[in-house]
Amino acid sequence: QVIGEGVGLHVMCTRLWRGYCRKAVVRRATVLAMACSDAERDSAMELGRSCEVAGPSSLSGPVKRKRNFDFSMFTKRHIALKLVYLGWSYHGFAAQSNTETVEGKLFECLKQTRLVEGDVWKANYSRCGRTDKGVSALSQVVSVCVRSNLLQGEGVVVREGCRAQERSGDKTTELPYMRILNQVLPQDIRVLCWAPVSADFSARYSCLQRTYKYFFPLGAMDIELMRVAASKFIGEHDFRNFCKWDVHKKGKFVRSVIRFEITPLSREDASPYHMYEATVSGSAFLWHQVRCMMAILFLVGNRLEQPEVVDYMLDIEKCSRKPQYGMASELPLILFDCSFEDVHWQRDDDSFERRVLRLFQEVWTEQVTRTAMVRRMLDSLELSYLSSSSSSPSPSP
Repeated sequence: QVIGEGVGLHVMCTRLWRGYCRKAVVRRATVLAMACSDAERDSAMELGRSCEVAGPSSLSGPVKRKRNFDFSMFTKRHIALKLVYLGWSYHGFAAQSNTETVEGKLFECLKQTRLVEGDVWKANYSRCGRTDKGVSALSQVVSVCVRSNLLQGEGVVVREGCRAQERSGDKTTELPYMRILNQVLPQDIRVLCWAPVSADFSARYSCLQRTYKYFFPLGAMDIELMRVAASKFIGEHDFRNFCKWDVHKKGKFVRSVIRFEITPLSREDASPYHMYEATVSGSAFLWHQVRCMMAILFLVGNRLEQPEVVDYMLDIEKCSRKPQYGMASELPLILFDCSFEDVHWQRDDDSFERRVLRLFQEVWTEQVTRTAMVRRMLDSLELSYLSSSSSSPSPSP
């Protein structure tokens, strides 16, 4: 049809070359040549031969041209990003080589969207917390210098050789950072909001308070004993017996716990399946400190230790070496909040609803459905066990 309308075969094949790999062009040109006039056939075959001579292509699909992005046409801006993520599928937050981490995914997306040029670590980057493998977060905060549409404003930096004034288009409306990143981030990692910050802002050192939550079922534990033991952590103490030591660092172990509460998620009852949450707040925490404290609380709750064991372990003179005990699981732990002063968060409500709220509603629906199924199966199994136990004959004396 195209040939019939007077468009040369070589033009059509040239367009095909733009959209297909070399082999596809050769194959298509050969097929079309069979239905063309001698002149058109010669033209098509010549194009096919030129493609053959071009040598093997490194592409297996459509050819894509890389667009050179000119960062000099934009200013930079130091911003803070607040992240929420489910850490169950990741090997922690901090970026590591050859391992999937939350921070590693964030770095990939910052470069993919041309928000950061080159190494992210060189873009005045910092993180508030370094969560372990499997740990989730509702309020992880990072700060980084990113590309900006503005010519001036809080956090805006004019790079050397910047030609932003020459750029056409809007220079008064900031880039929609939240929407840009949420379009490319994995669904279990979302940007909640962002804020412009000063050049000396550090997500790590500017944080005033961090809050963690740990979720657990009641089981056969004594909650009141656990609450007594938890209250002993409040205040400034040497927590070297409640953390994992980093042999490569000579760290200080004194930390201040501001709050430690254990509360039911709903109306308190005696069901072993009833869920509780432990909430602990402090200015900073040691490596694995929260999981170690929870492990001791579980020993107290199961009456394997008395609440006074916390006093003993906090007294470095009496307990100079860390006792042997296993850490609590990482799965129920969440970095719940990070507090900063004079940080004004901005949120795209439409992006928040579509790309954050709805996604977490879907996750909740799936998880609560699984929980209901397993709970019903447990009820049935327990009923079956009790029935069989009551109907079995009593053992002979």
